[in-house]
Amino acid sequence: MHYSILRKSLTSQFIQIQLEISCHEKETISLQLPSWRPGRYELANYAQKIRAFEVRANGSEIAWKKSDKDLWEFTATESGQYFINYEFYCNQMDAGGCWSDDQQLYLNFSNFTFEILPRKNEEISISIELPSDYKVATALKKTGINKWESASFQHLMDSTLLASAELKHFSYSLNSSTFHIWVQGEIHFQIENLIAVFHSFSEKQIEDFGEFPAEDYHFIFQLLPYTHYHGVEHAYSTVITFGPAHALSEKSELDELIGVSSHELYHFWNVCRIRPKGILPYDLSKEVYLEEGLVMEGVTTYMGDYYLLKSGYLKLEEYLLILQKQIQREFDSFGWQNQSIVESSFDLWLDGYKGGIPEKKVSIYNRGALLSLCMDLMLRKSGSSLAKVMKDMWEKFGKTQIGYGLGDFEKLVVSHTKEKESMTDFFRDFVWGKNDLLPFLKSLLTIIKIELLENFENNDLLHFFGIRKEESGIITQLHPNAEAYNILMKNDRILDPDSIITSGNQVHLKIERLGRTIPIILPKCQKMYFPKFILQTNGDHRSSLHGLIGA
Repeated sequence: MHYSILRKSLTSQFIQIQLEISCHEKETISLQLPSWRPGRYELANYAQKIRAFEVRANGSEIAWKKSDKDLWEFTATESGQYFINYEFYCNQMDAGGCWSDDQQLYLNFSNFTFEILPRKNEEISISIELPSDYKVATALKKTGINKWESASFQHLMDSTLLASAELKHFSYSLNSSTFHIWVQGEIHFQIENLIAVFHSFSEKQIEDFGEFPAEDYHFIFQLLPYTHYHGVEHAYSTVITFGPAHALSEKSELDELIGVSSHELYHFWNVCRIRPKGILPYDLSKEVYLEEGLVMEGVTTYMGDYYLLKSGYLKLEEYLLILQKQIQREFDSFGWQNQSIVESSFDLWLDGYKGGIPEKKVSIYNRGALLSLCMDLMLRKSGSSLAKVMKDMWEKFGKTQIGYGLGDFEKLVVSHTKEKESMTDFFRDFVWGKNDLLPFLKSLLTIIKIELLENFENNDLLHFFGIRKEESGIITQLHPNAEAYNILMKNDRILDPDSIITSGNQVHLKIERLGRTIPIILPKCQKMYFPKFILQTNGDHRSSLHGLIGA
């Protein structure tokens, strides 16, 4: 099976693809295009980007039909070579898409290659027509000039390729593995310092898992001139799109790039190899509902930051600021009252990557990270840690490639603690259930001498009346327990916000709602809303750091 790829026009953003396969007489070939890709659990419907599809043999067109939105079929009239020709539109610049222009060709093979079930374990060769001065970043095995090979469809669809004359390459080594850093775009930071940081967090992750079963691993960066942030894990590589590139001269922005890089490297073990049973192997033709979002993305988000702290890149104060933002994000919303993280994981296919309706869900990334912090702190009281649990997950479910369920993860966590009843209650209340995590989180942080404080200053409308608004006056959120929730609407606009009148225990507003101007009087409530959270150490920094990383 062989794919040939070329570009007749660099700026049209179409690539021309030919798939050559050998068929037997009267053999029916079903060409299943992925409906989604690994790492993004929502339908992408890549078939909408395909045009000019045809099947040919011996110079003649062969009849074909579509039996589904992304399933093409034809029957071979005789034995021999058959050629499937089509064009794919490469106009999606993010870590999971494809892009073509006059400076580069960037491909995620999950977007446009076909799964042919009876041949899913066949080797697949690829040739791409590229300018002679292009350099290529890919984890695929090179077999010749602009030629590569994949072991199977599962391998190919989990691979990427970036080709450009301006591509820059750096590397570092750990044990017997080489880590490649490829950069497309402008570099506004000291690359030597970046390599040192990458070496450090890579080393700490490998130490905790005990091994890194790959000779080569590739960090592939698209540094863009506009604001962007996205990363996607692959079996032997990650693609990370980030912008604006010039902002990386600031440490706060570079922290973001380093943070997502640590996150994606952790995926080398967790998700790329330690996988839920539902995606082992991947079936990209349809939705695969998963309850394990806490482990897949929550643990990874927590551990990505954890290793930046453990490696010494982040100071304790910097780490607490990241944690403080996660806490603020979590408790500014009330989705946890309506949906557990397990339910939100299952619903990824509905609304997992967009805002959705108000207060409906939780983020498997953000809430998952806070739940992971709680588990880690509980486990440390018993002399274990979440890192030790994940090493066991690697040994039991990753290396063996048997897959796990959320119940398997829970049993393993419980087995690592002396307080088994407490951990079982934790899963019941906060993982499967919808209990308020804030008091429990506060109590755990107190043990390691970290205080979680609530501040209600400098925003009376927010804190006394439960109204969150933009500078323009547009109301973006109403606290469900405030009186304003029953009087105002999201997207109402407060007219002339500077002239809001507060008298006694009331506030007088004028709002615009769908062209109407409405006077509003709201009572000030005794309860305070939407606190600003502040994390600070209460005592010796070393004891707090020891409580977090055991060092």
